[in-house]
Amino acid sequence: MRISLTLIWGLLIIGCSSPKSDIPPFGEGSQYPHLIKSDNGELIVSWFEPINSTTFGLYWSEWNKDKWTRKSLIHASIDFFVNWADFPSIFHGGGDTLFVHWLQKSSQETFDYNVMMAFSNNRGNSWSNPFMVNQDGGKKGEHGFLSFYKQKKGVGLTWLDGRHMGKYDIKTHTMGDMAVYQTSFINGKLGKETKLDSRVCECCPTSAIQVNNVSIIAYRDRSDSEIRNINIIRNSNGTWEKAFPVFEDNWMIPGCPVNGPKLAEKEGNVAIAWFTAPDGDAQINVAFSNDVGKTFSDPIRVDGGAPQGRVDLVWVNDNTVIASWLESDEDNSSIVYRIINTNGKLSEIMTIETLGGGRGIGYPQMEIVDDKLLFLWTNPLGKSNVKLKWNKI
Repeated sequence: MRISLTLIWGLLIIGCSSPKSDIPPFGEGSQYPHLIKSDNGELIVSWFEPINSTTFGLYWSEWNKDKWTRKSLIHASIDFFVNWADFPSIFHGGGDTLFVHWLQKSSQETFDYNVMMAFSNNRGNSWSNPFMVNQDGGKKGEHGFLSFYKQKKGVGLTWLDGRHMGKYDIKTHTMGDMAVYQTSFINGKLGKETKLDSRVCECCPTSAIQVNNVSIIAYRDRSDSEIRNINIIRNSNGTWEKAFPVFEDNWMIPGCPVNGPKLAEKEGNVAIAWFTAPDGDAQINVAFSNDVGKTFSDPIRVDGGAPQGRVDLVWVNDNTVIASWLESDEDNSSIVYRIINTNGKLSEIMTIETLGGGRGIGYPQMEIVDDKLLFLWTNPLGKSNVKLKWNKI
């Protein structure tokens, strides 16, 4: 998680009911949106936005019946850890229950921060006091890249945890390992932590879904020989199974590529998209599973030849998904997408926007509503703002 911009701590959690408007809710300086679809089909988004020169706010809004609700403040602070790849997320727990997470600095050291969480049982009109997800007492180190997923009871959470990494040893050029952890939040309480993998890629986002009664988590692994495949780990009948690679990419890379996988589920079918670059051949792959993530098809390469990654993925129907990612062109990055059939048939690559700015774009977000796609991203040039575009499929 070696990419950062430090900001913020302190103020507390506020909410309000909101009139609706077709005007996007994002203000000047807004950045790093996270977009989800609720159980009822509404779109829910969270993002950062400055309140003043020292304080950032974490806001949310909802797209419902072709209108945006007025932006509502979840939390404000001068100690947020603000990062283009490791940004807050919002999650719908069903009914009027919402969950949100963010990262908060735990010391003056650049890479000391904890995962914080809050919830609302009244559709964001008010929020709980924030509490720490990682249960190490706020030990120094990196904690982040959290993913929520719905369980039969409550929600599951998985994140990258660097409590045992320590500091970089200049003499040996080594440090400890990043791990992936999991816990549950049920009836207002966090459950016991479980370490799922003790050595993983340090700064690639995680992804997680629930399919029937099976929890599926995807993350980038890290072998002793620096092979960084995408791993799957499942929990079936209350037991975490042995992790396995979606595909043996055998990408050997001595540092973190800051590119995680994305899982998506529809009526028991599972798809995954990811970035890889074995032997320097950068590519975006998609694979499918029809046995609840036990096995996956051979990967289907979908990129245009010069991908940067930062994938997103949604199902259109029972046999079709849409993957989005960044494709590079000299000094620019383009947000693109492609329709992929489970039989391997591919549509043309469609371009949503061409931008400069590299990392400042963040991770573009995509969701589907009826026959339209909504894309959100950060415009990194000038005064950053969250931008959006609708595109008919």
